Amino acid sequence: MSIQSKRLGDEGEQIAYDHLLSLGWQMIERNFHSSQGEVDIIAKDGQFLVFVEVKNYSFASFGTPVGAVRAAKKKSIIHAASTYLHKKNISNVYCRFDVISIYRNFEGKMNIELYKDAFQMN
Repeated sequence: MSIQSKRLGDEGEQIAYDHLLSLGWQMIERNFHSSQGEVDIIAKDGQFLVFVEVKNYSFASFGTPVGAVRAAKKKSIIHAASTYLHKKNISNVYCRFDVISIYRNFEGKMNIELYKDAFQMN
């Protein structure tokens, strides 16, 4: 990953974090790593413990951000989420996997979209 890509990713995660805070979510953790994956943001949305994948684009591409989260990426997010639950000894909680996308056009205008329950653990 290039330095510019890393910077764009970090900026996108901060924008997503701030957006979720503005929605009243309780932020718990960022960039949680397991041996086989990472969760960008872990937060509480009401009764749900939410594992959030951030997709940051500098332009609108073909397809949806949810579609950009391929099977291998879903598997790594799910692994990290399972590891988080195990390490924190969390059980009997409703969990959800969301994707938040940030599109930026050439003028810098942003469009933020939250896709709740974007994929399942099955």
